[in-house]
Amino acid sequence: MIRFTVVLILTILAGCAARPGPDTDQAVADFINVSELEELRTVRTRHQYSYTQVTERYIVLKERKERYLVEFSRRCRELNEDQITPDIRRESNVLRSGADTIRGCHIKRMFAIDIGQAEELLQLGKAPGQ
Repeated sequence: MIRFTVVLILTILAGCAARPGPDTDQAVADFINVSELEELRTVRTRHQYSYTQVTERYIVLKERKERYLVEFSRRCRELNEDQITPDIRRESNVLRSGADTIRGCHIKRMFAIDIGQAEELLQLGKAPGQ
């Protein structure tokens, strides 16, 4: 019984340590500053775009060959839920920072990034010792 309890505690601690948190959010903010990314007010989209979550506050949006880093106004827990929250759009084929939403989370800022920068962002928090 004691072994089971120890294994359970270690598993929970390992899961908490692997989860992206405020340190990873700060790393993304530092990445934005150091890379001097160009902030965009609008991003044109066609039909369906996809995204990959970096943290609960940032995603990498993929629209055809283009990549964008999207920052939300708050932690977007809706990205991890099965329930879909309707999006707010002024135009169906344009995302606007400060006005539109993705999965119900308000877009604060958007940045144009290249494929290499997108890969680097997706690797944040996965390095040993992070």
